[in-house]
Amino acid sequence: MKNKFLFITVLSALLIAAGIITTIAMANANAVRVQAEVLNVRNGPGLAYDVTSQVRKGEVLRVIGEENKWYKVRLDNGNSGWVASWLVENTDVSAASNSVAIVNSEDGLNVRSKPSTDSSSLGILNTGDQINVVSEQNGWAQIQYKGQNAWVNASYITIRESTTKVDQSDLQSLTIRDDSTNIRSKPDLSGQVIEKANSGNSYEIQGVQGDWYQVQTTKGQTGYVANWVVDVGTKSEKPTKSKTTKLSEATIVLDPGHGGNDPGAKGANGTIEKKATLKTAKAIKARLEQTGAKVILTRDHDEYISLRGRTKVASKHNADAFVSLHFDSLENEDESVSGQTTYYYSSADKGLAKSINRSLGNTLPTTNRGARVGDFYVVRENSQPAVLLELGYLSSKADENNINSSSYRTQIAEGVTEGLANYFAN
Repeated sequence: MKNKFLFITVLSALLIAAGIITTIAMANANAVRVQAEVLNVRNGPGLAYDVTSQVRKGEVLRVIGEENKWYKVRLDNGNSGWVASWLVENTDVSAASNSVAIVNSEDGLNVRSKPSTDSSSLGILNTGDQINVVSEQNGWAQIQYKGQNAWVNASYITIRESTTKVDQSDLQSLTIRDDSTNIRSKPDLSGQVIEKANSGNSYEIQGVQGDWYQVQTTKGQTGYVANWVVDVGTKSEKPTKSKTTKLSEATIVLDPGHGGNDPGAKGANGTIEKKATLKTAKAIKARLEQTGAKVILTRDHDEYISLRGRTKVASKHNADAFVSLHFDSLENEDESVSGQTTYYYSSADKGLAKSINRSLGNTLPTTNRGARVGDFYVVRENSQPAVLLELGYLSSKADENNINSSSYRTQIAEGVTEGLANYFAN
């Protein structure tokens, strides 16, 4: 009996220790490397949440949050999602993170999709080109290239300075989105909360460290706030929301998802998402212009536009609404899942999302999956009211047939137009 009691005691101690080690490891994670052959990325911290994308073995993901033994990670396309902590391993990110570097390769430096010479080339950098290094590991530097994460051989670059050194003349301001937002003592979720900020509070940006902005608190302390909970504007003006009360007076930016070397999803019958979104955008544009609205497309032909470039169109034209158009797909090609979903990020845009979603639900012959929060770059990093529409599943044959129908595009155009009109009227 004593031996049995001793065994149970030792086993319990080992389990508790393992839990503590796991907790410490998660708290200290800056980046993780995928261990599974294929890892599902979900829209929440648990197996019950929808799969939004997948990543492959060996990919390195930057950690921006943690909950219930799940990591919130930033993906190469700028979006974020949740991955199971037990299917990844922690990896160190060097002090070269968030630094400016100069290319010094006389024969040109290949920009690659992965940290390997076997990966595809995205382009070539020339000697003297200046790049922003996001992180560095195993002889490879992760950089920003044409709006996406990419990799270059670190042997051919020279680190110059940290991007946290910001010229005073280039300072911008940020505005807090929601009440009780944490300002922390360091650029990490483990940092001590030194101030609580409320919706509408504004701070000047003193510097940038990864996904965090350095600011000065009301008491003069140096603090950090996560970039996914704020809106950024120029030093002299704060991000503004629409005051338009009529659709005929509004400026609408329509964003046909994907394009160029980014085809998006593909249906069983060969439908390419980038082509379907452009056709849909043109149908919506024609209907909106009938009401007198000013309509701008982020692209009007098959070309690649970076995610940042898309949001800049909205900012440049001071859009009253930004509507990104997509068609969903499931990796397992489950045909039983179909319908349309409306996503928003900022709580200030919830009304816009619900209005459009309600109208689409009334006009489309598909399941209405509702309006919900989605952490997509084009809505998260948008200074204007923004929503992202998933207007059907290309993995569903029924939805794919609808998507290729001109009558379905007409119904989408009617629904979006009605939803926008109701939004501005209210």
